[in-house]
Amino acid sequence: MNRREFLKGGILFGGSAPLASSLGQAAGQQRLRVIDAHCHAGKGLNYGKKDSTCDPWTTYNDPEWTLRRMEESGIDQAILFPISNVTYEEANKEIASFVQRWPDKFIGFAKHDAKTEAGRIRSLLRREVREFGLRGLKLHGVPTYEMVETAAELKIPILFHPPTVNESLEVVRSSPQVAFIMAHLGSFASRDWKEHVRAIQAAQRLPNLFLDTSSVVFFMYLQQAARELPFEKLIFGSDGPLVNSRVELYKIRLLKLPREKEALILGGNIGRLLGL
Repeated sequence: MNRREFLKGGILFGGSAPLASSLGQAAGQQRLRVIDAHCHAGKGLNYGKKDSTCDPWTTYNDPEWTLRRMEESGIDQAILFPISNVTYEEANKEIASFVQRWPDKFIGFAKHDAKTEAGRIRSLLRREVREFGLRGLKLHGVPTYEMVETAAELKIPILFHPPTVNESLEVVRSSPQVAFIMAHLGSFASRDWKEHVRAIQAAQRLPNLFLDTSSVVFFMYLQQAARELPFEKLIFGSDGPLVNSRVELYKIRLLKLPREKEALILGGNIGRLLGL
């Protein structure tokens, strides 16, 4: 095989062909369904500002970026929620509009801020779920009891980016009726590897705590999670589009798991939590 054939065949990591073929497309096998449980889209608090120094998670994430990456990677559906805002009522409406436009590709989660929207979250979230069709709640920080009580009422999961693992556990422990998904295996970009270990240990103890795999830089802790946790506890996510979903998906492939266990992580677990 010459170099041109090599590149055309998609063997290099950047191409979509090796990812698609590796996701269960061996002869006679049906391709595994893949759901990316952690993606951002829409306008942020710095949208429209002509300031190149604004953080990209505060400006604009085009859902079509996510769609292109999904096509390249072999991802069937993605859960979308807003990027950074001060309050989220309008941003959540925007997410609902993306789901309405691409209903086969996107599942919408609302996002809310515990401080700026305190006292309003119950009424907002009820409307966003019942009228707009959003399927879960995303937040940064520890879920408040207003959030948790409303999630229990609406029977939706909570995906949260924890300040620290230990700060988050009391609300999880005291609310067994709600499914909690802790993002980034407890620590975005492995900023504190000990948080990964704490998250794995907490998920072992708490039946309603799940871990998403997004943006874990230190691969050995994904391996540890796959080795020590029931496979029902791990949920694939990318933190796209700023984090590349092709890379995040390939990390799951590198775990070299049995097909039935990989299927749970890539889509089965989040599908079960959402009743898909």
